[in-house]
Amino acid sequence: MALEKKNISIFIPCFNEIETIQKSIDQALKLKIFQKEIIIIDNGSTDGSQKVINKYKNKKNFRIILRERNLGYGSSVKQAFKISTSKYIYIHFSDCEYDIRTAIKMYSLAESKKLDVVFGSRLKNFSLIKKVTLLKDKPSYLGTFVITGLYNLLYATDFTDVIGSKFYKINSVKKIKIKSNHFRYDFKLKSKIIKNKLKIEEVFTKYKPRVDSTKKNVKFYHLFPAIYEILKNKLID
Repeated sequence: MALEKKNISIFIPCFNEIETIQKSIDQALKLKIFQKEIIIIDNGSTDGSQKVINKYKNKKNFRIILRERNLGYGSSVKQAFKISTSKYIYIHFSDCEYDIRTAIKMYSLAESKKLDVVFGSRLKNFSLIKKVTLLKDKPSYLGTFVITGLYNLLYATDFTDVIGSKFYKINSVKKIKIKSNHFRYDFKLKSKIIKNKLKIEEVFTKYKPRVDSTKKNVKFYHLFPAIYEILKNKLID
């Protein structure tokens, strides 16, 4: 029997997020959108996250995968694309930094404009002065400005924030084949999405960074292999 087609899969990737994983699931459950499913893939957490996630294993409209070891963020995204029964997928990071309600706005925009990808930008409609002030007050945004600026320079695009939240039309994006399974997958995917001329737009998303930035899985030094990956995909691949 064919599975019932959903509108959106809320995909929650997790790795050692015991402090926020329950909150991220609760947010997904409360999201007011018709016909949704929740996909959670845990990458071998050792802090108790899997115990929280496992409570939902047999719940309706949940698809749960608990891995024994960390196979990489990219591997999780590819598997989520594969097992989703929906038209679209929204990546809801388990640290809860991005406003999940943006998924509703992304869905409406994708449907009305027949988009393949919608980026949730923390900086949309920011003036230059506001961006400079933000960077001065929060130097952690340097990576966002560098990565987004590099995509704009190489591909003649005008994105404001490619690091923010992500919303994909599954049938369009899962055709893109990428071997990488680690965090570089995300930068390869964006490069190929742009190269393949998929239809992309941005919407503003609210963002509340976690208080203790040392607990983030993505570190500042990841900026350098990300730059390498973007250049490589433009100039070589």
